Amino acid sequence: MNDSPPDYFEALAAAIERLKNNSRAARGAIYDRARKLLLEEAQTAEPPWQLVDIVREQRALEEAIEEVEAMYADKPEQVIPPRPVPPKKPPARRLLPPPPPPSKPERRRRDEDEIEDERDDAEEWGERSDAPLPPATVTRQSARYPGAGASAFAAVPWWAWASIGILVLIIAFLLMLLLRPAEAPPPPKPAAAPTAKTTAVPAPSPEELARRAREAVESGNNLSRAQDYEGAVAAYGEAIRLVPTDASPYINRAYAHWSRGATDLAIADYDAAVRLDPDNIVARTNRAVAYNFRGDYDLAVQDLDHALRLKPDSPDILNSRCWGRALAGQMQAALSDCNESLRLRPNDPNTFDSRGFTHLKMGEIDRAIADYDAALKTNPKLAGALYGRGLAKLRKGDKTGGNSDVAAAKAMRPEIETIFARYGLR
Repeated sequence: MNDSPPDYFEALAAAIERLKNNSRAARGAIYDRARKLLLEEAQTAEPPWQLVDIVREQRALEEAIEEVEAMYADKPEQVIPPRPVPPKKPPARRLLPPPPPPSKPERRRRDEDEIEDERDDAEEWGERSDAPLPPATVTRQSARYPGAGASAFAAVPWWAWASIGILVLIIAFLLMLLLRPAEAPPPPKPAAAPTAKTTAVPAPSPEELARRAREAVESGNNLSRAQDYEGAVAAYGEAIRLVPTDASPYINRAYAHWSRGATDLAIADYDAAVRLDPDNIVARTNRAVAYNFRGDYDLAVQDLDHALRLKPDSPDILNSRCWGRALAGQMQAALSDCNESLRLRPNDPNTFDSRGFTHLKMGEIDRAIADYDAALKTNPKLAGALYGRGLAKLRKGDKTGGNSDVAAAKAMRPEIETIFARYGLR
């Protein structure tokens, strides 16, 4: 598009000056025509105008219209009376073309006859002394070239008349385009016939939604027990859709995500559950486990601190915080939590496993082996306790016993070596 906009004010003012009837309606017709021509130009331009260019040009045109109208604000309307219709003229007589000139013998014969007639006239008028001479020359000229007035029009060539006619048609067409009124808007479309009213289905009650959500949760639990964690995630998602304000489906879906190895998705669902129910102990403790696995040990300890404030005499939460504090490097605080957990629930293999892990990280090899022995005495299938005792025996120099424990732990849980390596123990 050209960067220099056209002078709409000059063009509109010039068009209005040519109006014979400079009324508001006539000016409005010119304005409407200018708006329509602007849109046609925007649509047919190569390349087509951008929307911002169209809006800018429309605004410039409207400003020019306001300026022109301001010129005629204080002027009275010009109303021209209707033009009288002239009476119809009779059709013009068609002029005949002049006859062809006579041949030489015929012309000589006619001249001789005219001379003879003049002599006879002279003799006749000569007898009357008071009669003037007849205008023989004029009579002879008129008789020789009848229809002399039509010959002037016949002398104009045909192509000149055709050019004049075409020019008149062009001028009339341009005037018609400039002065014709604005097109009337299309008639409004008839209103559509009213359709038959459909009966609205009532929304289910909150009790019905809760019932459906419980069924979806039960279905997810069954799928999770069958280790179909993908199906369980979908079922718990349906329960969340039905009752999005309940924290329980989020906790169940987080466990399904955790079981299929999607740690971040599990933490996201635990976050949603904690937002809905900040004092939910299950959401807090399970999220702490996921934080520990991801390496966010301080966040795990914070969740367990909150859970212990809600339930300070829980040996399970104390054992979990013992493990989390050991991973975070808070060794003495970890031993304190494990000792308190064993006081509340003696001979718990999981707590002995946590305290043996703490002693192993502190370098207290004999105490670590003693705690691991106590854990494996109650539950010999604890792969973590077996692998930890193997590492402790290897550090003490018992290669045979250490390698045996390590191999047995790997047979139970192949990824156990990777897990301990992430904890800094090899």
